[in-house]
Amino acid sequence: MAPTFRGQAPTWLWDSPRLRQALVDHELGEAVRLVREAAGLTQEQMGALVPGWNKQMVHRVETGARGTLFDIRGLLAWADAVAMPREALLPVILGIPDATVEISPSGHCDEEDVDRRTFHGTALALTAGALFPAAVAPVDRVGYAHLHYLQACTEELYARDWAIGGASLLRQATLLFQQTKNLIGEAEYPNRLAPDLLGVCANLGVCASFIAFDAGDLATARRLIQDARELADGTEDGSLRAHVYAIMALQSTSLARLSGRRGPAREALRFLDRAEEAARYEMSPKLRALINMRRATAAGLQNEEHTARTALRTAYRDLDRGPHPDDRPWFGFVTHAEVRGHEAQMAVDTGDFVRAASLYQATLQEPMLPQRNRTFYQAQLANAQLKQGDRRGAFKNGRSALTTLEESVGSVRALNILRPLRDLGDEEFADRFATVAVAMSREYRAFHDEWV
Repeated sequence: MAPTFRGQAPTWLWDSPRLRQALVDHELGEAVRLVREAAGLTQEQMGALVPGWNKQMVHRVETGARGTLFDIRGLLAWADAVAMPREALLPVILGIPDATVEISPSGHCDEEDVDRRTFHGTALALTAGALFPAAVAPVDRVGYAHLHYLQACTEELYARDWAIGGASLLRQATLLFQQTKNLIGEAEYPNRLAPDLLGVCANLGVCASFIAFDAGDLATARRLIQDARELADGTEDGSLRAHVYAIMALQSTSLARLSGRRGPAREALRFLDRAEEAARYEMSPKLRALINMRRATAAGLQNEEHTARTALRTAYRDLDRGPHPDDRPWFGFVTHAEVRGHEAQMAVDTGDFVRAASLYQATLQEPMLPQRNRTFYQAQLANAQLKQGDRRGAFKNGRSALTTLEESVGSVRALNILRPLRDLGDEEFADRFATVAVAMSREYRAFHDEWV
């Protein structure tokens, strides 16, 4: 499923300019239709999601029939059913489509700092909190419509992660994961639905964990992936369990690189052994390539050169087999270019910055590279060029990556790679870096204050 929003951090998962305008115009039936169609739901499925609704009610709402969604309780019942956060309703209150919430660092703001486009945290508490109380009614019974909707949310969350990165998505990813866990724990559902519900919840946890990792919060990422592992162990889905261990290996490899210790790299290799065991009956070439490219970088940090090279070659050969029906949508990023990016990281780890820069340049030639990954690899290219003494090339690529981070991508991982460039005395680059860092910090603070 392709992302449906570009150029601005979304307030929630199904955010779009058309949805915001419908809310501004109080065309609430149109808002329902836009969300339903974006999630791939039928009117019958949407009716099953909302307490007291059915297919006929959805039809009446979407066609603007009188006495349907013009009561605040009806609006909130629908918003709760689709996990729509209260701040996503700000366009209804303010009458402008790009209304957002800004968390004031000091907890207060001066009157002249507030305009009609930005609601600070204190104003939100007074207005949205009063008009749209935050209590979400628990769901008593879960059916296949809920499962279908959660699966659609999962695919959209992965797609948005590839497009805009972690800092912009962390809060809504953890919120959706927690709500789904609560659903599984408290609601009633048929026994035959349990494995699929556990699976979709585990997959949400996997995605949320990577989003936290990309947002620079390794501690939260590791907590989330542990939760996902417990859920995945309750399923018979080998591909899902393998994906969990591959994410755990990525995080351990990153910790090894940051700390300079060998222990986390050994841990990563143990996780990848478990991933291979889980995937032993899975036929997806992309899953095999994912495990092998992660093994290559972890083995490289252990100075196991033969193992690393063998795993790298195997990853390329896996992808040479072409697409397979067992390839899951969330493995879509696993391409020859992604393997090449891992090969470039291995060159960085061994100090071969000339080779690393060449490999990163080749990686960036891939036209279908997801925007978040493109920004990450461009920052990596700038870092490799700087380490080989090419300051001109480093600043060129560093500025390009920084521009994307200013405009649409919220990857703290990518921003951190640019820190050495920030410290070289270029005032303009340092100021731009600081502005992006403050914006990402504000987004993270909104998550941290609510969840940590």
